[in-house]
This record gives sequence, structure tokens and C-alpha cells, in this order.
Amino acid sequence: MTATPPFPSAIPYVAPLCGEAHLDHACARRTCLLETGHSGPHEDAKGWTWEPPEVTLERLRGVWGSTHRIAWTGSLWMATHRDPDAPWRTEVEPTPEQLEERLRAHSPR
Repeated sequence: MTATPPFPSAIPYVAPLCGEAHLDHACARRTCLLETGHSGPHEDAKGWTWEPPEVTLERLRGVWGSTHRIAWTGSLWMATHRDPDAPWRTEVEPTPEQLEERLRAHSPR
């Protein structure tokens, strides 16, 4: 006699999804559909990928950290100029690409 499993075998196991969200260049919301705890970039249903916010933050700080304090609020990207007399003191944008574009527009680099 064999034991019957508690759940029918026809029900597949579905791993929990990551769910990390990101705004693309047009501010459309993308949600990661990979398994929770995955390594590497996030990926949405269309195969569009993006790096984790902590990686983006480190990259932005590496480029702009000498002149600006860079922060990620969980929904917005912020850069505050270290010089209190700078004509453009703070930039706040929904995507890191838009933030960098605004910083380049105000930077004499």
C-alpha cells in the first residue's frame, strides 16, 4: 500500500517572485518576474533587464560623488550638490538615466 501525497501532483510549484519594480526611460513601471533571491540583473515579462538599485547607486556615486551626494529613496533618485552656493543645488528624478542627464546639463565637465 502506498501513501497518497497531501497535494495532487497536477498542481505545479511556483516559486515566489522577486517583485522589484523599476521605471524605464519613459517612466513605465517594470516588475521583476524572476524568483525571489535571484542573482544578477532583474528582468520583466518582456525580457527587459536592469541592475539592482544598490549597483546603480554605487555607479552614480563613483561618477558624481566628488561633486554631489547621491541617494535612492526607494522611488526617486536624488543628487544634492556639495557646494551650497551652486546654482543648481538639488536634482530629483524618477530614473537614474534622467538624473544623470540633468546633472550633465548643469555640469561644466
